[in-house]
Amino acid sequence: MQARTAVDGSQYPPFGSYVWRIFDWIAPGPTLMQFVQNGLLEFSFAYIVGRTRLPKSIKVLCVAAFTVLPPILGTMLVVWKDVAVGACYMGALALVISVTTEATRNQRYVRIAMALFLVWCGMAYRFNAASGAFPLVMYAVWKLLGPCDKKHQKLKRIMGCAMLTLALSAVVWMINNYRLPSFERLARNTNSDSIMKYDLIGISIFSNKAIVPDVNGHPLSADYLRKIYDPRHLNITANNDHEHRVAPKLENVTSLWISAIMANPVAYLQHRTAVFREYISLHRHDVFYVTHPSVDANSLGITFTATPFKSYVTEYLWRSRSADICRPWIYYLTSLILVAALFMVKASSYRFEALTAFSSGYLYLMPMYFITPAADLRYNFWSVCGCVVASILALAGICMRDRDDGQRKKKVDNASTINTGAWK
Repeated sequence: MQARTAVDGSQYPPFGSYVWRIFDWIAPGPTLMQFVQNGLLEFSFAYIVGRTRLPKSIKVLCVAAFTVLPPILGTMLVVWKDVAVGACYMGALALVISVTTEATRNQRYVRIAMALFLVWCGMAYRFNAASGAFPLVMYAVWKLLGPCDKKHQKLKRIMGCAMLTLALSAVVWMINNYRLPSFERLARNTNSDSIMKYDLIGISIFSNKAIVPDVNGHPLSADYLRKIYDPRHLNITANNDHEHRVAPKLENVTSLWISAIMANPVAYLQHRTAVFREYISLHRHDVFYVTHPSVDANSLGITFTATPFKSYVTEYLWRSRSADICRPWIYYLTSLILVAALFMVKASSYRFEALTAFSSGYLYLMPMYFITPAADLRYNFWSVCGCVVASILALAGICMRDRDDGQRKKKVDNASTINTGAWK
């Protein structure tokens, strides 16, 4: 609706509406938007894998496996901004990898500029996406300027990359807080208020204290809140409040939230840990919200037509909810082991690229411990994508270790050195 009329901000970054406005003008509906973001993601991933020196059959297998992994496919079926973030970041990584020593100076500048633009787009799609951008920015700058050996030069570059990331964040903030082209201030985003209210409920439960007020301003008992509390989603918790006893809006929620955390830090961490365990599916029950299987009722004329193939794919994802292959923590742990092994065996091929993808995925993940309002599988999308890329590159680098041993005598073994000779 905002893509076809005017953005109003609210809980969602308006940048996605601006992009969708273009695609909806070309081909009304969600199809083109979905094809573009999925195509960018798939093509970029295939390019990254294709540039390695893995056997061709392994490359094809990697691309096919990436596509059908439940945390990837389930999210790609829906026009979610999580996919757009992942597609932009994957495209940026592929563009920087494409910068080789054979490229001319102009080619390097153009590709790095395009990569940084995609990073900026990814940051603009989600309010929390900036945390995963810094490693990509640093990789782009390092690839543009080349390796350096002196510690003070490295420190200057890192600080410069941090400043560049902050500058991109500032432009993102402006785009998502002012309506274009009038630059009228948009309504205040209320996501943080909802998350703080959810935290207060969790703190009340784990501290067994009456902190959350009811509709009359009186403290609600922890026993009642325990009945409605669900660490999977703040909306489920709100819907469980059948008696409508929790105040719909808390006055001075920020000060109340800070005071509650200061007085009950352990209870806060227990609540956040419960939510985060659901978020990464570190439990024995089904993974939460693996996909959205249809199109909701709407006034835009957009409908969903069921087909046998769509039903088969949806059923495959639904069955995967209880399988380990659907659990994000598996991908996080696997990439951690493989990237660590890549450095332990001192394989130089793909190490900088693997570390970039791994760091971006993990930095995207880490703040979610404190800010996620729910355990939707889609929220893990870029983190899982980054860790899958890092795992494949780490395996490729380990397999090439023997060849690297012969080259290492001619090169300085430095973690910041970018080994472009391993790429096709």
